[in-house]
Amino acid sequence: MIKKLLFPLFFIGASIAFGQDLHTDSNAVSVSNESNSTAGWNAEAVLTTESTDVQSGSFSFRVVSTNNNGRLLEYNFNAVVGTDYTIRIWAKQGATANSPAFANWVGLNGFGTTPIVGTNWTEYVFNVTASSTTPAIRIYTSPFSQRFVAGNTVLVDAVSITADGSDTEAPSSVTSLISSNTTLNSTQLSWSASTDNVGVTNYEVFQDGVSIANTGTSTTFNVTGLSPDTSYNFTVTAEDAAGNTSTPGNTLGVTTNADNQAPSSVTDLSFSNTSTTGTQLNWSASSDNIGVINYEVFQDGVSIANTGTATTLSVTGLSPDTTYDFTVVAEDAAGNTSAAGNTVNVTTNSNIDTEAPSTITDLSSSNVTSTGVNLSWSAATDNVAVVNYEVFQDGQSIANTGTTTTINVTGLTPETNYDFTVFAEDAEGNTSSVSNVETVLTLAAPDIEVPSTVTDLSSSNITSTSVDLTWSPSTDNVGVTNYEVFQDGVSIANTGTTTFLNVSGLAPSTSYDFTVFAEDAAGNVSAVSNTETVVTTGTPDTDAPTAIVDLSSSNTTATTTQLNWSASTDNVAVTNYEVFRNGVSIANTGTSTGFNVTGLTPETSYDFTVFAEDAAGNVSSVSNTESVTTSSQGVGIVDYTSENSNLPTVDWTAGNLFANQNIGIGTTNTQGYRLAVAGNVIAEGVRVELQANWPDFVFEKDYELPRLEQVKAFILEHGHLPNVPSAEKVEQEGIDLGSMNAKLLQKIEELTLYIISQESDIQEMKKENARIMNVLERLQNQIDNPKK
Repeated sequence: MIKKLLFPLFFIGASIAFGQDLHTDSNAVSVSNESNSTAGWNAEAVLTTESTDVQSGSFSFRVVSTNNNGRLLEYNFNAVVGTDYTIRIWAKQGATANSPAFANWVGLNGFGTTPIVGTNWTEYVFNVTASSTTPAIRIYTSPFSQRFVAGNTVLVDAVSITADGSDTEAPSSVTSLISSNTTLNSTQLSWSASTDNVGVTNYEVFQDGVSIANTGTSTTFNVTGLSPDTSYNFTVTAEDAAGNTSTPGNTLGVTTNADNQAPSSVTDLSFSNTSTTGTQLNWSASSDNIGVINYEVFQDGVSIANTGTATTLSVTGLSPDTTYDFTVVAEDAAGNTSAAGNTVNVTTNSNIDTEAPSTITDLSSSNVTSTGVNLSWSAATDNVAVVNYEVFQDGQSIANTGTTTTINVTGLTPETNYDFTVFAEDAEGNTSSVSNVETVLTLAAPDIEVPSTVTDLSSSNITSTSVDLTWSPSTDNVGVTNYEVFQDGVSIANTGTTTFLNVSGLAPSTSYDFTVFAEDAAGNVSAVSNTETVVTTGTPDTDAPTAIVDLSSSNTTATTTQLNWSASTDNVAVTNYEVFRNGVSIANTGTSTGFNVTGLTPETSYDFTVFAEDAAGNVSSVSNTESVTTSSQGVGIVDYTSENSNLPTVDWTAGNLFANQNIGIGTTNTQGYRLAVAGNVIAEGVRVELQANWPDFVFEKDYELPRLEQVKAFILEHGHLPNVPSAEKVEQEGIDLGSMNAKLLQKIEELTLYIISQESDIQEMKKENARIMNVLERLQNQIDNPKK
């Protein structure tokens, strides 16, 4: 119904060619037509141009409130009703500010009051739909409560207004890319600004063909993280707000400086904890212009270890009562090596340790599975120190754990006994007696066998809307616990162990494909069953419900009225009533034959009509028109405050509460909104009055459905669906529920069209396949039975 009522607007919008940037006045905030002027803008606040604090170009607007309600800056532009526009405005708070915001825009659906936050330049982007031919953009320096406060300041710059899809001109190429301040691992890139018919919104920097940065409108970028003595190629592309991208400009080759500086020498090498067979070496970190990546340790002039960036090394395997010379050399990534530092002379101890560690007596197991077990034990004691525990499985060594007293044993066989023991060992090789034996029986192997496939799925009792499905039980090594039934590839039921299902809710004269999977308790799923194709009986429902002839109203107030009507009749059943106000849909009531209309304007006449609809989408003729005129609004409105809340003249039990200004619940700062609640809100229902186009225009014959290749390319580039706000935008600006529901419905309707198109292709392929099989059968018949 809606698409018929909105068709005239759509036709007008489709027949007009739009310009590129509708912000055409030459002034300080123009993107491509900047001048030291305020032309085209109206202001109740004090409006001047600014040349010292700008977002781009040479000028911006400075807007300052007065002490007599001078808070407003406004711009009108020519638009076409029903057309989507993208409005971009850069703004920031001045040194003195009090909750400035974009608010009270006129003739633009999809806009919500948006605060101007912070003292840094921020781009605010609004995707709106025109509901007037002369919509207005409005910026307020402060909320209504500050209307008599002077000095609140907002700065504005770089304003553009474009009709969606109108800008197809790409920015000019960046051909002046240069570099400076190149170091071992960085370089500074800069270029001249690209030009565009609307305005450049971003520069993308590429390093060896790979994107490394988006600089916004900045024409410089410091590249870091490069490798010394390495060549790189850089290019830059420019992009405008419509996503048009320039062709690549000049390619700039940059070679980073070479690293020829060696690290400093290690001059404080020392040792500690010397034993009969080992010693601990320590030193301070070497310094380098880039960074030290390795230390190489020498024993008597022979390299024995590379420690990476570690400045310690535990040397083992030495001989008792023997002197050794140790030195350390530092190395950087370029292979530069420091000069040799100090040499330390270490003499190992001569007293040999012959005492073995204590025996482990509490070896235990836990977390036994079919293939593994955790072993743990208490630490053994030793006259010097335990340096290792060796674990044995059925008498065979399987691991050395160092000083760790736990181990996870894996790779075991299910339902098998294993005996585990542990020995403790000190630095001299003295070994304890064998520990207690911990016997472990692994668990049985998990069930990984899938149930057998259902091969005899069949149907019976087919009606116009239902069918009975049956099949034989599947077999399994343990047991089948569930059957899952699919209709046209979509799961519709889980029957447990039941091998029967009554499927209902089908459409008459329609073909359906059913399949079944069997599943066991371990989650193993059988292969897909045979496909049972079912065609329901009967013919589609084409009878529309009867028209409503007794639509009436009651209990009309200044802002509400109650609508009622008798139920429509239908050959099957009425499933919904759609209510229209002045030709625009305002509600779907389901099977309810009454609706309370709210949000009306006092002393205003409205025409209401209702349509009835059945489950097949058949719609009745329009009902009688019920004309309603709302009553006048009361006067003498009282501000309800804590000071007057208990006065006898204040009636808090009245049936209606009318407020000329704003209402705050739990807060006194409404931020310019009519109702502000500091906390959660619960309601039996929330209605969003939509004034934007409801997207049934998708089903118009001349609607241009985007190709899936275009949708895929858009998703790959932007990370979200076309005409749907990104996560970043929603996080920054929130969403308008009515507008968002309309966008989501548009995507559902487009998806429906894709499915219908693909179904048509599938049916054609089935017919073509049947024709091919028929030809093959005839050919085979001629081969098998040749004419004599």
